[in-house]
Amino acid sequence: MMDADWSVECGAEDPTIAVPWSNADGSLAFVHLRATPEGLEKIPEARQHAALAEALRAWNQPSGPILTAKCDVWSYPAALFDAEDDARFAFAQACYVDLLPTADAEFSNFAQMEQIARQWCAAARALPCEQARCEWVVRRAWLSAALDFPLADTEAAEWRDGFATTLYVWGYGSKEELAAAAWARALRRLIPLLCTERTAHTSAYNISMARPTTGE
Repeated sequence: MMDADWSVECGAEDPTIAVPWSNADGSLAFVHLRATPEGLEKIPEARQHAALAEALRAWNQPSGPILTAKCDVWSYPAALFDAEDDARFAFAQACYVDLLPTADAEFSNFAQMEQIARQWCAAARALPCEQARCEWVVRRAWLSAALDFPLADTEAAEWRDGFATTLYVWGYGSKEELAAAAWARALRRLIPLLCTERTAHTSAYNISMARPTTGE
């Protein structure tokens, strides 16, 4: 079964998720895949990795429960493993994808977002997928009110603060290509899990945040 975990990083110095975003020189930027599915071609990682392209396409359906903000893919040898990596193998391939809920009740509610991360984690642990692991990290998030997202149905400010998650997925193998195959297999098995509609509950817990700075 897949090794899965979740955590929370909502401290003042922890990374946040902001939409839209761009890097310093504007060469990389947010792609609104829900509105422009053809924008997948603008994401280098999606062009290079079919499994990631499939995930981004599935997770940005116009009527879906989530949207993606940013992603990356990388590989590394056992010499760079940390304590969480699987020491039985010589190579790892990994990715992250920032995920934002499209329902305002989830985006604006810390307890709700934490519960979703718990649910995803529990479901992932039931997936038959060895040589792989995943983790969801609950983070502070920002959305520009200028973007036409489904959750912008309340009174809009210039930026709306809330909560989202970063999903990390790892695959391991004795060779680089085997680690890449394990990673792709794990990512594909997570795709339908995140597409499932969820039932919101009513608990509430909000954290006050300052407006984000621009940039990546």
